[in-house]
Amino acid sequence: MSLAPIVLFVYNRPEHTRQTIDALQKNDLAQESELFVYSDGTKNEKALPQVNKVREMVRRISGFKKVTVIERDRNWGLAANIIDGVTHVVGKYGTVIVLEDDLITSRNFLRFMNEALAVYKKEGAVYSITGHSFTDDVKDIDSSYFLAFTSSWGWATWEEKWRYLLRR
Repeated sequence: MSLAPIVLFVYNRPEHTRQTIDALQKNDLAQESELFVYSDGTKNEKALPQVNKVREMVRRISGFKKVTVIERDRNWGLAANIIDGVTHVVGKYGTVIVLEDDLITSRNFLRFMNEALAVYKKEGAVYSITGHSFTDDVKDIDSSYFLAFTSSWGWATWEEKWRYLLRR
């Protein structure tokens, strides 16, 4: 199975970012996965110390096949940062797994996402995969289920689906 690269978007929350990275490093496929970290630039001087703490942290990330850190020289804002980062990475690799700096993944998150990307690749009606469960009782779920909306809480997509959504 070809593994999708992971794209993590961070800003100025060092403790959230640390928890997200710690959980991601514990994933079964972390050491075989490439990680791209997009660190947005500061909105103002007040945010600078926290942004710098996050940047120091992400520069030291280990436990992945390869880590690439992109430090924005200005504040792009969350939407523009995500659109640009996802577009760049999915355009190069064909698939992408996307996280923000306040998500804690389970140990099997990367395995689930990569397997779902492989299984649903040719399904025309499936535009993204989410790792978030929308039910409180996950032991009642025997397999995947479908939703008529998307989620930004840990998701993945394919290049052709992403490009289609950008045109809409």
